[in-house]
Amino acid sequence: MTDAPATNTEVKDTVIVAEDSDPNRQILCLLLRKLGFAVLEFRDGAQAWQALQDCQANGTNVVAVVSDLMMPNMDGLQFLRNVRNTEPFSNLPFVLVTAVSDKDYVFEAKNLKVNGYILKPVTYKRVADKMQALFPQRKFPQVAS
Repeated sequence: MTDAPATNTEVKDTVIVAEDSDPNRQILCLLLRKLGFAVLEFRDGAQAWQALQDCQANGTNVVAVVSDLMMPNMDGLQFLRNVRNTEPFSNLPFVLVTAVSDKDYVFEAKNLKVNGYILKPVTYKRVADKMQALFPQRKFPQVAS
């Protein structure tokens, strides 16, 4: 008995990233790719929200959203609000990336059932720890610190 040949048809779990800062977005996307995710990246919540809806229509397997809190056009709270108020996205894991410690934002995000925060500056450990918390059954690669 022989093994079937490997195929490249495996559908990768996709994370949508919304971050207006080019360097921060590049770092986030690089780290998520190192963790084994496909990544779709956008400069604001409005673009990311449209992409999430498009992904639903085309069958892309989006497993989480990682979004900056403060962005132009649509900030992270409005993006989170849209996700939570729309089936079939209402339970999609959503993580906010922020340096903001404003209690009003944190309170509102908590009321919208945010799944957590990644504090800036973004590091591999912070991203990996948050993804491990969201996906406890998944094995992620370890890198030297």
